[in-house]
Amino acid sequence: MNSLIAACLLFLGMHWIVSGSPLRGYIVKYVDETLFKVLFSLIIFASLTWMALAFSTAPYIPTWGTAENLKPVSLVLMFISFLLLSMSIFDKNPTLMGLVPPDQVTPRGIVRITRHAGLIGLGLWGLAHFIVNGDWASHLLFGTIAFEGLVAPMNLDRKYRARYGKSWNHFTAQTSYIPFAAIIAGRNTLKLNELNLWGALIGLGLFIASLYYHSTWFGVYPLP
Repeated sequence: MNSLIAACLLFLGMHWIVSGSPLRGYIVKYVDETLFKVLFSLIIFASLTWMALAFSTAPYIPTWGTAENLKPVSLVLMFISFLLLSMSIFDKNPTLMGLVPPDQVTPRGIVRITRHAGLIGLGLWGLAHFIVNGDWASHLLFGTIAFEGLVAPMNLDRKYRARYGKSWNHFTAQTSYIPFAAIIAGRNTLKLNELNLWGALIGLGLFIASLYYHSTWFGVYPLP
């Protein structure tokens, strides 16, 4: 279990202490931005691999056990998470690895719903697994992923506000971190015809494939 704890701490520490704090600026002074991104990505990949390996060998220490009655809720969260994850890559968005500045983006498609579709999708994936797997190893692994996906957008917003200033504030005035919040507040409108069909089909396909192969790959039957 100690190995899993260390792997989760490395994953969170890299995001919150290194990339999401002023420490990043000091590091980039000595290594250029591109090298920093490469090294950061490699360490994150290594930490995720470590998390998976440590989880596979961690002892089973139950808390509430397998929550069969929550499997329908978990399935709904999984379906939404796959849609958000797949659709997040099709619309121009400054939060997608900072590839485009906010002053070059007009919110459309999934960005109208949330500017952090990918991270929210990741967080819902973690939450879906957290609620049905009642043991400490699952709490550590899926709780780490859920936390990073659902809470990290606030840190990302802070970082981009400092980087882009007024153009970021203009972008966030039209969008929201919480899905549909900007639409409900009247700061944007929902246009279903803008949602990427390929993104939706890919998300649906991944969801169906995960249900079909889940027992084979992970030894756990996902349906109620």
